[in-house]
Amino acid sequence: MDYGSLVNHAQMLADLFWGDLQRHHPAISSLNLPDEVAQAWKQRVRVLPDGRPRRTAHAVFLAVRSFYLDLSQWSMEDPARWAAWAAPCPISEADIRGYIKETRHRQARIQQRTRTLVPVLPQLVRAAESRLQLATLLLKAARSAKPGDEFTIDGSRFRRTGRNGSHWRPTALFLAPVDHPGPRFDAECEGNNAFWTWASIEVLRRTGARIEELLELTHLSLRQYKGPTGETVPLLQISPSKTDRERVIPADPDLVAVLARIIRRIKGTGERVPLLTRYDGYERVFGPPMPHLFQCLSQHRLQVISPNRIRELLTDHALRAGIVDVDGTPLRFTPHDFRRIFSTETVNGGLPIHIAAKLLGHLDLNTTQAYVAVYPRR
Repeated sequence: MDYGSLVNHAQMLADLFWGDLQRHHPAISSLNLPDEVAQAWKQRVRVLPDGRPRRTAHAVFLAVRSFYLDLSQWSMEDPARWAAWAAPCPISEADIRGYIKETRHRQARIQQRTRTLVPVLPQLVRAAESRLQLATLLLKAARSAKPGDEFTIDGSRFRRTGRNGSHWRPTALFLAPVDHPGPRFDAECEGNNAFWTWASIEVLRRTGARIEELLELTHLSLRQYKGPTGETVPLLQISPSKTDRERVIPADPDLVAVLARIIRRIKGTGERVPLLTRYDGYERVFGPPMPHLFQCLSQHRLQVISPNRIRELLTDHALRAGIVDVDGTPLRFTPHDFRRIFSTETVNGGLPIHIAAKLLGHLDLNTTQAYVAVYPRR
């Protein structure tokens, strides 16, 4: 198991199960639970602290049931060590009977979410492009302006503030809007956020990559294949992640243009992409120095962008772009939403599902089918 799965499993067993029992029954010292204690615990697990139903209650029940069955099996294999802990399982078959139903409901919610996000994706993309264009113009103007100077960009006036920089970054270029009230902002920070928001959206929606695969892309990931006819096809090599299987996908001209722009940015005035080590939160190890594509200056040094930072950029951008549902509810995009949209549009566009599974890195066609079963009739 990777550390993400391990932490999740430990949280269910150690906190939601045994920790909850100890909080409500401090004197408990046995896994052989009285019926009233077990029933009260199951009722508490089904409800979140704020009173809402817990959607993962069946997963907790299955984890506890597996734990008890493991103890029973181990007690037969090694009685001296485990026999004292073997006890009747408090989770009956009736408790987990609704698991399949809840799984279908969860899948239906995911598919409904995909159906909701597909129509507004073009709006999100246009907003990212417009924001990047504006941020680039603002940064260029701010660098040539002196403190106190005013300039106009796209019909809006801005003023370079008198204070130059801040205590944590003396080179910061602060601008303040003139035509409408609003807080001042750092033009360099806005330009950096706008670029990486745009880059994340473009790469995610054109590759269907997972978030960890996105951040593991390096300059070495771009390859070329020369066919028998002499035609050169650009390829993108995706490093092993969730399924521990490496895959290579064809890169269309638009994706190549996006990656080329990223490479130009991180190269700067240098001839090569800087080598950085990346911390893998799933395996909790630092990788070797590599020319990672998603790297930027953070806390006074170059770092590979973190998954949480990508999620923050996407959430903030959806709010700024005013992406809402038909009823006015604000919508947000997660990195995995782009993977589901990519698979849905790819298969509905005519690509055979077994090829889509290869592009997505799925080991089972049923997994791909669950991703693309958004429009069953179609």
